Amino acid sequence: MDNSKAKLPAHSHKRKHSEPSNSNTFSHKPTQPPSKNLLQQHKRRKFQDAREISAQASEEAFRDGQFDMVSFVSSREYEIKSLLRSMNSSKNAQRKRAFQNLPRDLRRRTAAHSAKRVPKRVRATARLELVGDNTAPSRKRRDYRPETRRLNVAQLRMLSNTSTFAPRGGNSGSWGKISSQIASRSSRYRKRQRHKTWLPTHIWTAKRAHMVTKWGFVLADTPTLKCYRPTYRAATRGGCMAFDTSYYATVVIEGRESNLKRCLMKLLPPRDLGIVGKSVVSGESTVSTWLYEERGWPTAAIAPVQLFWCNRLRLGAQEGVTKGNDQRKVILRVHPASWDNVWRVVASCSTSSNCIARNLRFEIGSIRLTGPQSTNILEALVGVGKCKLARKSSPLNTIIYESAEDPRINSFYVRNSRPVPLCDNNPHSIGKPHMTLFDRDYRNKSVNGLVSQKTINSKVAKWMLGNRSEPLSRSEVPLVMIKESLGEHSTSGIPNSHQESSCDCWSILLPWKWVRPFWLVLVRTNGVRMGGLKEIEQLTLETGVGYYPVDFPVTTAGQAEAARRCREASDRTDRRKGRKTKQTLKQSLPIDSPPMEAEYGYPWSMVFGSMINPNRGLERIWTLPPNSVNIFAQTQNPSSPLTKLATFTAYITLIGRGKLKNNAYVYGFPEATSSSLKSLKIKHTSCTADKVRSLETLIGYREGERDIRVSTAAEMAGSTEYNTGSPIGFVIRGNFSFAEGQPVAIAVLAWSKAWGCRRQGESTLAGWCFIRNEEERAMRVAQWSAI
Repeated sequence: MDNSKAKLPAHSHKRKHSEPSNSNTFSHKPTQPPSKNLLQQHKRRKFQDAREISAQASEEAFRDGQFDMVSFVSSREYEIKSLLRSMNSSKNAQRKRAFQNLPRDLRRRTAAHSAKRVPKRVRATARLELVGDNTAPSRKRRDYRPETRRLNVAQLRMLSNTSTFAPRGGNSGSWGKISSQIASRSSRYRKRQRHKTWLPTHIWTAKRAHMVTKWGFVLADTPTLKCYRPTYRAATRGGCMAFDTSYYATVVIEGRESNLKRCLMKLLPPRDLGIVGKSVVSGESTVSTWLYEERGWPTAAIAPVQLFWCNRLRLGAQEGVTKGNDQRKVILRVHPASWDNVWRVVASCSTSSNCIARNLRFEIGSIRLTGPQSTNILEALVGVGKCKLARKSSPLNTIIYESAEDPRINSFYVRNSRPVPLCDNNPHSIGKPHMTLFDRDYRNKSVNGLVSQKTINSKVAKWMLGNRSEPLSRSEVPLVMIKESLGEHSTSGIPNSHQESSCDCWSILLPWKWVRPFWLVLVRTNGVRMGGLKEIEQLTLETGVGYYPVDFPVTTAGQAEAARRCREASDRTDRRKGRKTKQTLKQSLPIDSPPMEAEYGYPWSMVFGSMINPNRGLERIWTLPPNSVNIFAQTQNPSSPLTKLATFTAYITLIGRGKLKNNAYVYGFPEATSSSLKSLKIKHTSCTADKVRSLETLIGYREGERDIRVSTAAEMAGSTEYNTGSPIGFVIRGNFSFAEGQPVAIAVLAWSKAWGCRRQGESTLAGWCFIRNEEERAMRVAQWSAI
């Protein structure tokens, strides 16, 4: 046979790019690396070859009507060896390394082949893998710098002279009795929390997320794994986002029902369902509202709060207590950024109303679940029947009181193998309406029943061997489950279209020390992802709701947050000044605007002008919460002195292409009249017919009839000759929205100026505006709607 015509193996074309050409012509083109398709084909062929089993043609196994065992085995020997060879190759083809055992979102170290960078329990396996691959283990690089060597020599010389280490007035024989280690791990952790507080899940979270210190807590800013797109998929399509929200403060006000209502009337706005709502007062639902200074509505807003009443005691009706005089409890959950002001006002009003305010800040924690699968995951975690947490039967703001057992004993390896219940009495079947999370004795009893993971493991081992004399756990964990909405939005008006598609959101309130056991079981559930503060900002922007305190910069907590972000932006700018970079067009534009550092991050003097009293400054500017926007739109006169310095939060959607950056300027769009649009057409006489038609679509704009050609109006409005006047507000944060498919932003607008730019004949407060980013001249058309 001719060797030139011999058949090549199937994998010979892999190195075709590196084979020299047979032609005599010299090519100047370098050798190209293998393409991505070739690598994928090689990987697919590797798996196919590993699973392929060779076989031989069958032979006669019967001779003279008898079965010949030796002939049959010898003829099948090749097939048996081929089967064993295929099994080994298939096992090695899909083998995972020691650092690949956990999913990517649960790993706490960077993936590395070094055995020193994997957990201790799998280091031996990692070393065997290196030996099997004939890979040299990594060694620590020796430091040959002269200064390091001098320090080491000086230290060795000092240690060699032991006479200088004689104790001062002490006995050298007592040295061996003193331990150099700290007595306990808790004391070592307590020293690190002198000026800040760790959440119950800090030890687990700090290894898998970037941590920041805010509001007196060490919080997770964002996971170390890149998760911007997976966060949106988990929260909207199929999955669940988990947040440790134990930093939220809990306040309990206890007293008679009449005294509690009188206390709440001083702090809440009028017409609020938190006082007169039947379902709220009975303890069946919650209400999200805003807390004000005493008798300070509407100009003295402090912070948003979540309010609900504890259910009435069934024992009170048996003792003959009249309605309105029985002892009730009101629970307030507030953001830690405004904790000082909230506690000051609540303590003062409760004392004057003959009520008692209790601080449960570090006694009650919470976990928030957001996503389409949050209801199913909550049922699997708590073990509550589907009839109570069904999505259709549980409307928004529903509150459910339950008690659960230790979730660690309900893990998959126990739940799938146990034939009998673990406890003699099911805690869900015991009717204890008065035993809730807010009873101190019941809560302390539950915390005292908490056992370590080591104790549970030993009990599980005995239980698996057949010793089932005692249950694995006797502790009952009191829970309060609330179905709520994400972010801050209007509760008194009709929700916007971008708010109607908000995903399910559940908050679980439980004792502080029980948060960690529930969290460790939750994050190992299939479909759950951990989130931080940046993920909350991302989801609130996608949903089109406000995020406190970032989106409310006029409040006390919002001013501090705006100042902090302004300092961070200033530091980033200062670090870039020393770089030898070429000046861009945006940096060379002579933009006449005051520095953004003024007035707590936003130059409000450009918006209100002479309306601000120079003696009082920003004390006169106040924020209009989302639940009061529609009330003022229907009752108050926009030109009244009360609303001339009011601001409100709005949701902005860009029309067409472009970007919405932070701290952008928002200009009012004049009324869509023919005269104003005619002036725009005259300034741009060189426009084509399509651009003119795109401007005419603004006159007859109706909901659901958006024309994409309106985006060209942004280019026409970018001329500096068109005078838009002073800005009406500023963009707080903006980004591209996956839900809308276009750039969106959250902005703060002045009420008196935005009222003239609203669209007539609509149920919600909305209108048109121009957006101009910092250091840019181009203006882009957008529409805003009050949150």
